[in-house]
Amino acid sequence: MLKTPVSVLFMLVLLVLTAGCWDRVEIDERGFVIGVAIDVPRTQQKAEPEKGPRGKARYAVTYQFVVPGKLQSAGGSKSTASGQAYLNLTSEGDALFDIDKQLAGRSSRFPYYEHLKVIAISDKVAGNDHEFARVLDFFLREPEMRRSAKVFVTAGEARNILNVEPSNEKLPVMYINSVSENSVKNASILPETKLGDIHEHLLGERSFVVQRMMSAEDRHEVKLEGAAVIRGKNSQMAGALGPEETEGLNLITGKFRTGNVKAEVNNKLVVCDLTMKKRTIAADVSDPQHIRFRIRIEAEGSIGESYAQSLDLLKRKSVDRVEQAAEREIVRLTKAAIRKLQRDFQADAMGLGANLQQNHYKVWKQIGNNWEKGKRYFTQCEIQVEPRVIIRRTGTVDRSNR
Repeated sequence: MLKTPVSVLFMLVLLVLTAGCWDRVEIDERGFVIGVAIDVPRTQQKAEPEKGPRGKARYAVTYQFVVPGKLQSAGGSKSTASGQAYLNLTSEGDALFDIDKQLAGRSSRFPYYEHLKVIAISDKVAGNDHEFARVLDFFLREPEMRRSAKVFVTAGEARNILNVEPSNEKLPVMYINSVSENSVKNASILPETKLGDIHEHLLGERSFVVQRMMSAEDRHEVKLEGAAVIRGKNSQMAGALGPEETEGLNLITGKFRTGNVKAEVNNKLVVCDLTMKKRTIAADVSDPQHIRFRIRIEAEGSIGESYAQSLDLLKRKSVDRVEQAAEREIVRLTKAAIRKLQRDFQADAMGLGANLQQNHYKVWKQIGNNWEKGKRYFTQCEIQVEPRVIIRRTGTVDRSNR
């Protein structure tokens, strides 16, 4: 009869003893990591990368820690070099999990990743077979990690962008994070690529693109330029798209929000400020080995600048000529992106395979395994872009001079 009351009393005692934040760590004892850069060690960059005991390539990983006490400086003045609001630490090892533990012997605060904003991977790491996915494995498994962290591929050493000294921010990573979100103003910038989205591409073995960043000659800034193309079959960087090719890709994928399209009328430049209204993809799958895609793009906007002074924009015919010139430019931009992806990289970063899988599943089951590999039907498909541009506004004047 006493067993039940004793058991209940024992459980109540356990509840009291285990209640509360048993794993609590005071906020001033945490090492807040806001940026990580992954490189090949400098001693191995000119030679074949050194291999670890299990055959894994070695990495040099740079962590950017926040120094909370330095975020506020007297009178709002910029921190001096001896009083930076951040600390960059670099360690080398065979695996990122091992490197993370190494920091316990170098830093007074153990790395805490819940506020991580930026993961930068050098093109020398991403260019190795399966290496892009391997270095992200640690971040995907880490329970403290947020899947909204932004991922970049850098031209040159990734650690260089963490050493930038922005004039308007105390933390380099916060400056980099803000720059990555400016695609809404510049159509040649790829929209930010987040860790969670990349994970979906990796699981589906689909090719995709990642924002490409480089450190500018001026140490006070970085530069987003083009996009790094990652092949789905081996998660390896196939190459990079230039700014115009990236703009063409944004038009194809519907990620073009607002941006400038430079039309040429009478050999004179007319800049159109456009907003994408609609993008549709139709596929003719009557011949599964030679699929035909028709991509229709509808955009509208205004004339932002005109060097064609003889063009009378008050006349409908003149506006029609500008619209047609803008459509030709869209075709040129998209063709450049298609040519690069089909011929040079053989990587479907346009998402055409995903479109087939969703809308023509029976056909996809027949050709899916040979879309980007094997017979590579992606390289044989026909892609036709049909743009429609409507100029709604010509500006507050019809011309600026005679």
